[in-house]
Amino acid sequence: MVKKSIPKTKINNEAKSINNGSASTDLERKIFDIPLYKKDGSREGVCDKNPYVVLKYFQKDWECFSDWTKDELAQFSNFLATFSAHTWNSVYKSGGKGENKVGLGYTRYDIDDMKAGDEHLKKVKQMLSPDINVFELRVSQKLRVHGFQSQAAFFLVLLDREHRVFPA
Repeated sequence: MVKKSIPKTKINNEAKSINNGSASTDLERKIFDIPLYKKDGSREGVCDKNPYVVLKYFQKDWECFSDWTKDELAQFSNFLATFSAHTWNSVYKSGGKGENKVGLGYTRYDIDDMKAGDEHLKKVKQMLSPDINVFELRVSQKLRVHGFQSQAAFFLVLLDREHRVFPA
């Protein structure tokens, strides 16, 4: 299997064109919280950006919000508020092994280690790139969400109401 490389030159040129664009791209930059180029030519880091959730690659065939109880949906709403108040840096720091996890419990993993739902994430990775990193976030003691990050966005791919992907 040939490993694809990310076209960094093309991405950087596109980002520079966005940074030098019109008023509509200024609005898009705000909406999508795209890191800007600074006057010295360096670029803002994504780690200091506040995350937000995108459902573009959501796999409803695995589990849907309609499966969740009213209380679980309320917990998800609380998760969204908590999540967006963080920066990506603090999300990463919430990870760890075992009891060292705190809050959002960021846990990166290999799809091949999943106990269930792997076909859905593999399908998404095939649409995008095999290089994307998937991870799990804790909504509550039992509820989890799975997805990947791009810029400041968290692309939620799977809901995991009963912690089936990685059972305890």
